[in-house]
Amino acid sequence: MRLIAIALGWAAGIVVAAGTALHAAVPWLVLAGLAVIVVGLLWRGQGYRHWTLALLAFALGGLRFTAVPQSSDVAQYNNLGGLTIEGVVATEPDVRDDRVDIRLEVQTVTRIGETVASGGLVLVQAPPRTPVEYGDRITATGLLVLPSVSDTFSYRDYLARSGVFSVMPDAAVEVVNAGEGGRWLRSLLGFKRQTADFIGRSLPEPAAGLLTGILLGDARGLSPDVSDAFSAVGASHIIAISGFNMAILSGVVMGLLKQTKVRPRAAGVIGIAVIVVYTILVGASPAVVRAAIMSSMLVIGEVLRRKSYVPTSLAFVAMLLSLLNPTVLWDVGFQLSLFATLGLALFATPLTERFNAWLVRLLPRRTARRVGDFLTEPLIVSIAAQILSLPLIILYFGQVSVVSLLVNLLVIPVQPALMVLGLAATLVAFIAFPVAQVLFWLDLLLLGWTIGVVRAFAALSFARFNIQFDPRLIALFYVVVLGGALMVATKPKWSARLANVIRSRAVMMASFSAAAGIAVLMAMLWFSRPDGLLHVWWLDAGHSNAVLIQTPGGAHILVDGGRFPSQVLTALGDRMPFNKRMLDLLVISQPDPFDYDALPPVLDRYAVSMALTNGQPNLRPEYVALLERLPSERTVAARAGYTFETADGTRLEVLAPYSIPEIGDSLNDGALVLRLTYGDVSVLLPSDASPEAQTALLASGEWPLATVMQLPNHGGVRSLNAAFLSAVQPQLVVVQSDATNRLGDPNADTLALLGETPLLRTDVSGTIHVWTNGKQLWEAGAK
Repeated sequence: MRLIAIALGWAAGIVVAAGTALHAAVPWLVLAGLAVIVVGLLWRGQGYRHWTLALLAFALGGLRFTAVPQSSDVAQYNNLGGLTIEGVVATEPDVRDDRVDIRLEVQTVTRIGETVASGGLVLVQAPPRTPVEYGDRITATGLLVLPSVSDTFSYRDYLARSGVFSVMPDAAVEVVNAGEGGRWLRSLLGFKRQTADFIGRSLPEPAAGLLTGILLGDARGLSPDVSDAFSAVGASHIIAISGFNMAILSGVVMGLLKQTKVRPRAAGVIGIAVIVVYTILVGASPAVVRAAIMSSMLVIGEVLRRKSYVPTSLAFVAMLLSLLNPTVLWDVGFQLSLFATLGLALFATPLTERFNAWLVRLLPRRTARRVGDFLTEPLIVSIAAQILSLPLIILYFGQVSVVSLLVNLLVIPVQPALMVLGLAATLVAFIAFPVAQVLFWLDLLLLGWTIGVVRAFAALSFARFNIQFDPRLIALFYVVVLGGALMVATKPKWSARLANVIRSRAVMMASFSAAAGIAVLMAMLWFSRPDGLLHVWWLDAGHSNAVLIQTPGGAHILVDGGRFPSQVLTALGDRMPFNKRMLDLLVISQPDPFDYDALPPVLDRYAVSMALTNGQPNLRPEYVALLERLPSERTVAARAGYTFETADGTRLEVLAPYSIPEIGDSLNDGALVLRLTYGDVSVLLPSDASPEAQTALLASGEWPLATVMQLPNHGGVRSLNAAFLSAVQPQLVVVQSDATNRLGDPNADTLALLGETPLLRTDVSGTIHVWTNGKQLWEAGAK
């Protein structure tokens, strides 16, 4: 337990140093000195040793993070114009369909005719099929830029964790010399390429891509739809090198060595050597290294006939890897791998015992034992691993697969045979390829079964649903679980009293009630998941603009908000999942208080991922305060031509205005005109665009064709240009209006322009709801 306490303190020090301004070494050195004094004073107290050592580890962890480079020498040339860099390819190039990613260890920079020495890693993005290999000396010409940052992912932070602070996109690459890398690594990568070639020649896709991913950790051969299918059913771990793969590999190697009567110590050395070579072969990512170290420790334990305590081993691995590179703690793959293994250590045995006891009550003892042996690996072990990994999946990916357990139950049992047969086929291919071809074909049966099961379940509409939780709740979950595990392991004196309290009837009833409540909440989340359709609601918000959009994938867009906070907040609460507290996009079409006065209370309840405005300056204090509350780095003053797209194929285009309105310009002349498109169906949202703005849009050559059109400016007097209506050619028109408005909107003459086109009115039907699958269109009032 002492090592676990030290590891927790070490990790906490790294996290605190990264999240604060304490990046200088001096404060951490002072804290380390104080911690040494505390350790010396309290060392004799048995109850304090763990925590005093954890305090010292906390200081040392923070001190280690201060040594992490925050930039590189070559990064000083970012965004300074064209240049040429020369260096040696540091790792295996990442060959993709549209480019080749090359990590280049830079040695010189040539700029404006002057060549100077430099250093650091650069990610060079070369054209597809660029003939570059590890160890090649190359020159790359182009622009050095900072890696990008989006609203949901920081590519900059991701690359920085591996020491890359510069990217050269669309680089012109020339090979100067070959073979300057390590000879052993070149040979190993050559073996990997040959192995992948054998697999590609022997199997069709996607079976070849799947086997390459399972054996070599390279899933780039899988098409996006197949990769997404594995993700949808919670089976992505199959195509990633993990502890499961390592356990199979080490088990096969140690079993063969045992059969050949190799001495245990020699077998252990050979087994670990194979694991090390395999780790390097598949890329040595943090998750793979963790699995390799854990497998090596199991091999050592088998040789020494000692059983290791998995949580302590995990603590050692985490400390070792974060000592080498503290940023590994932020690697998502490493986190998932670590917590999945910890879940196995904490829950696999008790769950298996309870499951077997339940089977014994239902079935004859011999049958129960056979069923238990068959289901333990695919079912119980999967549940144990997901207990601690599922919250991370929700945090990072925002989705849960409801068919994961069933899919794993069907595909996990064949994976050991699939991997062993694939390994045997690849090794035989180097000796007798015709024989290997037969083995590959036999393996195709298992690969086909795996892919078929995954595709069949991924095709189900309910295979996964989107879900979001406050990161603080997820952090609390891990604190409770890890704290409980530590309490069970250390058994402090007060834990017995706490256990008695927990076993009391009141607490048991409260726990049961809480479990029932959680089940109901999960059902609510299930029924609130996206249905694959585009929904548009024109909210009953009086004589104002307020439109809520839900894309097929579950993104939420709010266009304006009207004047009445209670109305718009109720509309959001009725139509968004109860646990979602973020608008993916907020659009303020113009600085008109009739359209934005309700938004400040909305921002009190909901975060905003991204915002669009028309950019028109406005001195009204309420509007200035509203803009200050929007995310500054993700607020865009949009003009015609700007497009916002979501991953599900929904597109929101800005059709007008063509330039940013000045402060003295008419609000309606500069209002944003938006067109929402999904498949063959489009919705035109012109806000309060004036007839002059409509004329200007047509004069620009833009064709505002749309299936559904919102009447501009609430259908007021002379608010609709006949030529504009003719260009839109709507099949349905919607108008937001208040039955008690003093202007008499919508105006009868304006409505007469619509002819026989169907009209829906919020002042008559309340909130108007339109939804589509991209082909057909449905509509309803007050839904």
